[in-house]
Amino acid sequence: MAWEYKIVYSGMEVPDEEKYEQRLHDSVRMLNDLGGEGWELVAFLPHRTAANLTKYHAVLKRHKNL
Repeated sequence: MAWEYKIVYSGMEVPDEEKYEQRLHDSVRMLNDLGGEGWELVAFLPHRTAANLTKYHAVLKRHKNL
């Protein structure tokens, strides 16, 4: 069985609580859309930047159509 992978970015650090909530809901919507396309979340990786912000990368996989 062959797999294909996708990595998507989600930035969550914002000073405004309302903007944070919006980004959180946007990320959930994105993951739900990808799940509907057959992608499965296999990892959620935080990455600290040089500017001391945290970015998040979701690693997804699905069966590859050969």
